[in-house]
Amino acid sequence: MISILLVEDHTAFRGALAFVLTHEPDLKVVAQAGSIAEARAILEGDLEGRLDVAVVDLALPDGDGRELIGELRRSSPSISIVILSASIWAGSEDELVQEGADAVLDKVQSPSTIASEVRRLASE
Repeated sequence: MISILLVEDHTAFRGALAFVLTHEPDLKVVAQAGSIAEARAILEGDLEGRLDVAVVDLALPDGDGRELIGELRRSSPSISIVILSASIWAGSEDELVQEGADAVLDKVQSPSTIASEVRRLASE
């Protein structure tokens, strides 16, 4: 089972994505956060080291999601990080990968594409 952390401030989108991912036979959303502060609280909890993939939005109410990349890697060294954002611009994908993201997806991607990317990263 692939354990997923979702960090997304839009509650309806986060809930819908969690629903879709959790209904895949090999995926489980084990934690959800709507802000950087909520994600940090989760990382300090009992999930430390047990996360396989984090799906992180860039535009969060209390900062930029890329602030979490280093913290995610320290708490779960083998974690893969997917940046999921509606504001991907030319060149930003390479920049985000240089900052530590393993993949960058636009929010308009289908849930099956997001699930496939989570699986791909978890199997690397």
